[in-house]
Amino acid sequence: MKTNNTNIIYRFLGWTMISSIILLAGCGNPAPPSVTVFSPDFGPEETLITVEGMDFETVTYINFDNDVPANFNPSFGTDKALLFRVPPNAVLGENMVKIGTEGGETSFPFRVTLKAPEVSSFSPKSANEGEIVTILGKNFFEPLEILFFDSIPGKIIYADPDSLAIEVPPGVEQGRIKVKANGGNSFTSEVFFSTTDILINDFDGNGLRAETNKWIFYGNVEQNAFNAIQNTNPEPINDNFLKISGTDPGTIWVGGAENHSWDADVFDVFPIESDINNTFLEVDVNSNGRDKTHLIIVLAERDGSPNDFTQTIHLDKDGWQKLSIPLNRFKDLDGFTVDPQKIRAVKLHLWNELSTNQTLEVNVDNLKFVQIN
Repeated sequence: MKTNNTNIIYRFLGWTMISSIILLAGCGNPAPPSVTVFSPDFGPEETLITVEGMDFETVTYINFDNDVPANFNPSFGTDKALLFRVPPNAVLGENMVKIGTEGGETSFPFRVTLKAPEVSSFSPKSANEGEIVTILGKNFFEPLEILFFDSIPGKIIYADPDSLAIEVPPGVEQGRIKVKANGGNSFTSEVFFSTTDILINDFDGNGLRAETNKWIFYGNVEQNAFNAIQNTNPEPINDNFLKISGTDPGTIWVGGAENHSWDADVFDVFPIESDINNTFLEVDVNSNGRDKTHLIIVLAERDGSPNDFTQTIHLDKDGWQKLSIPLNRFKDLDGFTVDPQKIRAVKLHLWNELSTNQTLEVNVDNLKFVQIN
């Protein structure tokens, strides 16, 4: 019996020691925290950061570089996930975010940026290589990079936090413009088109048919080859413009001018290569206060239709305005559209819609065809 009692006592003592060891182990230092994933990896102040990992139950601090504390509420954390925001006074640039618990410390990299860029608008919507596009928005903070078609960098001519001036690079066709700034990326909502101009006449001596004697004047207009090019009344856009004016109260057609070439070998047709849906006729016009003026723009074909292809515009706005008309709107009396590869001449007619005895007037500058590349 004595032996049995002794065995029972030993067994009791053995289990007691094992239990004590287990209890002592359970009362040791908690495991250090660990991070398995976090999102995002960059952002401005107040950006919400989500961290997943293990052993976050005893978090004592979350600090950015220079021991800048994050605004952390333990109620929004668990032992496996944390939520906190980038503090307003965090250092810009690369930071190591440190998470401290009773078990130790872990960290992960995070880039503190300025606010993300936003693009509100850009103009013009199409331009030639080397021309300037203006982008409006906010948060355009350095470092900046502008990409056309998401891959072709444009030269930054001017930069301000709310506006950019960009030179169109070569090789651009069509696509959205991407603004890469300190705080991230932003895209234009509309597509930008690269274009190629075929200048007919800027009336300053430039263009395929720049000389005044390449224009024929007819009808009851006051102009001829000697006085049609003017530079006052109205104020010019740049140097000179073409003026067409006249009065004929008895008819609806006053007269006009035709762009003409005496040398058919040189100017047989305009060298348009794009199709009708990707070609525009552009011109700056000014009626100089004559609100009853209607301008008929006429295209004529060589070795094509004998009929003219027309578009009529009522000029009732003050000052200079730019017209941009797709060629697919130019139709003849039978409803056929013009063939861009056959255009030989451009005509400008004054239309006296109300048979008024008022002098009608249109001033014209920068007449050209525009091809979308």
